[in-house]
Amino acid sequence: MDRRQFIIGAAGVAVAGQARAQAFPSRPIIFIVPYSAGGPLDATARLVGEGLARRLGQGVVIENRTGASGMLGANAVARAEPDGHTILFTVIDTQVNNVALFKTIAYDPIKDFAPITQAFLAPMILVTSAKFTARTPQEFAEQAKASGQPLSFGSWGIGGSAHLAGEALWNRHFKLNLTHVPYRGEAPIVNDLIANQIAVSFASIANTRQHIEQGALRALAVSGLKRSPALPDLPTLTELGLADPVFKIGIWLGAFAPGRTPRPIVDKLANEMRAVVRAPEVAERMGKLGFEPIASSPDEFAVSLEREIVTIKAVFRDLGIEQQ
Repeated sequence: MDRRQFIIGAAGVAVAGQARAQAFPSRPIIFIVPYSAGGPLDATARLVGEGLARRLGQGVVIENRTGASGMLGANAVARAEPDGHTILFTVIDTQVNNVALFKTIAYDPIKDFAPITQAFLAPMILVTSAKFTARTPQEFAEQAKASGQPLSFGSWGIGGSAHLAGEALWNRHFKLNLTHVPYRGEAPIVNDLIANQIAVSFASIANTRQHIEQGALRALAVSGLKRSPALPDLPTLTELGLADPVFKIGIWLGAFAPGRTPRPIVDKLANEMRAVVRAPEVAERMGKLGFEPIASSPDEFAVSLEREIVTIKAVFRDLGIEQQ
């Protein structure tokens, strides 16, 4: 094939891609959420799906496909027809943490997915049972040592961000030797904190703010690079002198298409989804739950994803967490 033929062929592919994007969507879009209904991820997927449906003139169906630390749902999208009608709406763990935790996974988070947008970002909030009077992680560590009792911290699963941050904070930095208790989601973590079954945990502002305001839980700090607008008086772990890289990572919610989805369709989805995320009523509603609208471009999301995978792999090595 000479250069002229190549240019003509490439132009033809581009035109065909634009035509498919103009015709898209031709049927309802499926949002696969790889965790159970009722949590912040599921609620956000439904909120974004409603806005996207209005903008595209097609229905958006939410399908909760749970299991295997979110990998069943993620793999379903990786293997789906790459036409833009099947979307993964997920959290950082399926695309980043699982890569470091498991020796083998059925999908490649880079090659098998086309990033659409990192929709929202929220810090993890560090909360403790109200029986502790601590106001900071340092004070909690002092009270935990003084108690002389075996204590535990919770997380929403082995290898998840709450597990990594808890290990780094309590067992590496403060050397408390707290026992890790993994749960199947945040709701039972909060219930056991209130019931004094566990002492402390990282969680989401969405699931803890009400209990903090009622005095059933005590907030100590937040992760991330800056304070949360939802709780502006609560300092970051970094402000408190705790500089481990894992403390700077927030919990993002984002959308992916199958890896071979034509770029014009990815761009169309990204443009429409970003408009939904930036809508004042959506941003305000999510802001009350501690989520900041990010609305990144596909390229920005791809760069961020690769950087986070490198960071999390290093955290796993440093903490000595063995792959499963």
